[in-house]
Amino acid sequence: MPTGLRNGTWRRVRVAALFMLATTAAWPVVAADPPPFAMNEEVRTEVRAMRGIAVAPDGRSVLATITDTTANGGLPHLWLLVPGTAPRQLTFRTGERGESEGRFLPDGSILFLATRDGSRALYRLPAGGGEPDQYKLGKAGTVLTARWNGAVMKDALAISGYAVSPDGRSIALWAEDPETPEVKARRERKDDGYAHDIPDHRTHLYLVHAATGAARAVPIDGVFSTVDWSFDGADLVASTDPASDETGPDARFWRVNPTTLAATPIDVPRTAKGVAFLPGRSRLVYTDQCADDAPPRCNDLIVKDLGSGQVKNLTRGFDGEIPGDYEILPDGDLLMAIGVHTRTRLARLSTRTGAVSWIETGQPIAFAPATNARQTGWAFLAAGPTQPTTAMLMQGLDAKPVALTAPALVPARWPKVPSQLVSWQNEGLTIEGLLYLPSIAPGRKAPLVVSIHGGPAGRFQDGYDNLVQMLVAEGWAVFQPNIRGSTGYGATFTAANRNDMGGADYRDVMTGVDAVLKAHPLDASRMALIGYSYGGEMAGFVVGKTDRFKAIVSGAPVIDQFSEYGTEDSSFYDRWYYGKPWLNFADAWRQSPLSTVATAKTPFLLLQGDKDVTDPLGQSLEMYRALKQSNVPVALVVYPREGHGETGGNFRALVSQEPWHGVDLRRRMFGFLRAAFAGEADPLAAARKDVP
Repeated sequence: MPTGLRNGTWRRVRVAALFMLATTAAWPVVAADPPPFAMNEEVRTEVRAMRGIAVAPDGRSVLATITDTTANGGLPHLWLLVPGTAPRQLTFRTGERGESEGRFLPDGSILFLATRDGSRALYRLPAGGGEPDQYKLGKAGTVLTARWNGAVMKDALAISGYAVSPDGRSIALWAEDPETPEVKARRERKDDGYAHDIPDHRTHLYLVHAATGAARAVPIDGVFSTVDWSFDGADLVASTDPASDETGPDARFWRVNPTTLAATPIDVPRTAKGVAFLPGRSRLVYTDQCADDAPPRCNDLIVKDLGSGQVKNLTRGFDGEIPGDYEILPDGDLLMAIGVHTRTRLARLSTRTGAVSWIETGQPIAFAPATNARQTGWAFLAAGPTQPTTAMLMQGLDAKPVALTAPALVPARWPKVPSQLVSWQNEGLTIEGLLYLPSIAPGRKAPLVVSIHGGPAGRFQDGYDNLVQMLVAEGWAVFQPNIRGSTGYGATFTAANRNDMGGADYRDVMTGVDAVLKAHPLDASRMALIGYSYGGEMAGFVVGKTDRFKAIVSGAPVIDQFSEYGTEDSSFYDRWYYGKPWLNFADAWRQSPLSTVATAKTPFLLLQGDKDVTDPLGQSLEMYRALKQSNVPVALVVYPREGHGETGGNFRALVSQEPWHGVDLRRRMFGFLRAAFAGEADPLAAARKDVP
């Protein structure tokens, strides 16, 4: 089930095209060869992305990971953002995976991960600039060789992740064991059969002296997922998880003494996340699967008293989405980003009472809060429907945030159409959605594009959405419903589609469509529906249940719950919705879009990455064959080398490391929608056309 985003060269945009974009008028439709689509080319050449941030030791600047444009490689690099100062790029490596996971040391130097010569390694960039030092860790049996820089180290361990102690003197990192001579010899002679679901390597945890590079091995191994220092650096909490989820979540948590390296198990559920000691060390905090019956992505916040063993659920019944990570404050409260309906807000949550105090940030979306070891500065990322993601810095949690100048994430000339919050009733629930309207002349009605999010346990947020702005620039309205099953509305709402996918959630979509048609100047005769992942699955349900749409776009869908469950990378998430399909045959089939394909009529475009293991290519192939043999107009476009996230990012007009896949995908999708709204006899002609 979904978890939640080449051909041809585009000509440069002409002045006339830019004028049309600025006025947000629709392009003339010529399905066989649509004119240049300005914003589509600009996604490749001018769109960036910002993600991880870290706060400097003095609290006055922020280290941001900014992904470069697709045309320039689509790789992440580190930038320094200082209030009132132009942003400064610190790393520039191209050709592999770029640089990420940037963190400050107390002296102002910077640690980061980067891939060189095919191996992931830890680097240290001096505070004054210059060439970064590489940390080299080698292992022969139980003997470790570790140093900063120096001679080339053959078979240095590949670093998977790291965490810096609050005082900056120690680094906890985990790395894969080296390939054994026996395994290497087998691989070289191509004697490389393998047992499915049995890992061929292990990862180990190491404690590194930051200054000298000296390393000690911690006596636990496994597949590490997180390692976090306590608030005062007196211990580590490490979590390991098996490589398989066939029997369900099975995380194990360990308390590691950084002096003796003694590791003791922590008694928390195997479904826990974010385990940490609170100040005073008498209590643990963590998130766990919601106590109310809900999908695996639903979290409750739990506090455990270590003296009495008493466990307290602080957020059961909370009307929002509790994250799995947070910052611990000196008084034991937590700072976290909580999803509430279409917003994400910074909040201070009491670990004594569960009370939430909201922190005003000036934008509807605030996320990724970060601080330094002394908590003298705070940073977060913020966004709104007319404001692309921006790094914000404040000197205290009650101080006014200051926006930091960074490289533009989208062109300044791009439209910034505001959202409208809409709500309606269906089958006992209040459903919300976001509506975006183009300029509509009096007496005219705009075409409507209905977009369905991934998940099902996902949601639309009131932030800047590249794809939405591109659709509205065409003169089309966009409707994003947060139907039942969405997160951010509490456990009961998230669980409301259990054993009913394609049922009431589909009717939530259609009643929402009727509500916006009634209230706004929208053309009911020119509607399309698009979606990726679970949104693509819903598109599959829609094509078999109604012919009200002129065009349907389905990206990486689930089509057949039986074959999906048996071939996807991870099935535990699906299990909650309808159980094991071989034991619940009727339910699994009823919730498969394939079950209603015989009644389909609407032209249908499938978009799929051929390396997708979340929703494998076979799902789109099944749908293509079923529609083709039912005489329904259909096209399937497959993108080599792309997994679920890569094709999903291209669908949403994000940065890509494939120079032309995103341009090609959006050319086909927009050409299909234009032709369908124009009433052309074969609207899929533009989508089928490969551009030489």
